Amino acid sequence: MATQDTENIDIFFSLLRSGMYGIPVPESELPEYIDWEAVLRLAKKHVVTGIIIESVQFLPERLRPTGDISVRINRFALGLFRTNIILDNAVARLSSFLRQHGIEGVVLKGQGVARYYRVPQMRQSGDIDFYVGKEHYEKAAELCREYLSDDKNGIEECHADEQHFGFDMGGIRIELHRLASKMFSPVLNRRFQAWVIDQLEHSSERRTVILGDTEVLLPSYDFDAIYIFYHAWRHYIEGGIGLRQVCDWAMIFHSHGSDIDTVRLKRNIRRFGLTKAWRLFACVAVSHLGVSPEKMPLYDPAFLRKSRKVLEKIMDGGNFGYYSEAYIRTRKKAYGFSYGIFKLINKTGNFIDLFSIIPAEAASFYLAGLFHGTVSVIKRTINKS
Repeated sequence: MATQDTENIDIFFSLLRSGMYGIPVPESELPEYIDWEAVLRLAKKHVVTGIIIESVQFLPERLRPTGDISVRINRFALGLFRTNIILDNAVARLSSFLRQHGIEGVVLKGQGVARYYRVPQMRQSGDIDFYVGKEHYEKAAELCREYLSDDKNGIEECHADEQHFGFDMGGIRIELHRLASKMFSPVLNRRFQAWVIDQLEHSSERRTVILGDTEVLLPSYDFDAIYIFYHAWRHYIEGGIGLRQVCDWAMIFHSHGSDIDTVRLKRNIRRFGLTKAWRLFACVAVSHLGVSPEKMPLYDPAFLRKSRKVLEKIMDGGNFGYYSEAYIRTRKKAYGFSYGIFKLINKTGNFIDLFSIIPAEAASFYLAGLFHGTVSVIKRTINKS
């Protein structure tokens, strides 16, 4: 890696920590000059531009962006702020609508996780994930279909799969979740699903937040700590993630580490077979995102060396791996048999990389992934015939 690239990455992480926690960059980490174009390219790649912009206020005047760059980031910040207000309103609207029909859903990730940040509106969100569970899923999906069938409500597209019913409303992607997620192993998945149902449908530790004038239900801190991690980890092994997902996870422990039952958390991490993966990400969160080792459960510096490989892949692939060479090659392929084969080859490459870090877990993930992928293809073939 070129010296200039290393310097840009170093200051990028310094700015990222500054924006996340609202602290100045330490004097020892301040460079003579900041290549803002390079830093902003990295921020875009990892969907953390809003957090980097937050750090500007804590820099000495000589290092702050000027001219065209200053105008661009101010315009971006204003647009991001407005987008988050629109997303908050959409969450409130959906929550209120379903509640009127006796369905109490829980917001997953997104606008809920944004509340862990100093300025929630500066976190870049994607879609809205809303958990309704198996019992209410069909009713909730039908209600939304009926509601959106009126053109004035802005329906753009609908689709449904095993986990959720998704639709676009006024340019916002919304997913109604029957399942919050799935694990590869059938044994671990049974434990995981039972835990999800208990946490999202029955737990007295669920939280609320007021969006507009609507009370919206959020998961407990304990749930978010594991669920946000597992969401990031699953995407990492299947294709890639950007730093935003790891920042989300880090902010939980920075903001509410003392509110988490760490004994119960560690027990569940082990029950779900996530211990080694957790420790890899924990090292990234501590070494590069500034989480205190004391606040990070199961942090083990013995995993630091292996965690560097994890970070390298994250830095290379960016948001959901979209910047990796493997993804760029796959995207050029036409959909169909050749596309499926090419995706299989790329996924195999991902798991081979994982073998060198945690071999047993990698083998388990790969075999389970092949099984589920084969079953999915068979089901689609049967449905079409």
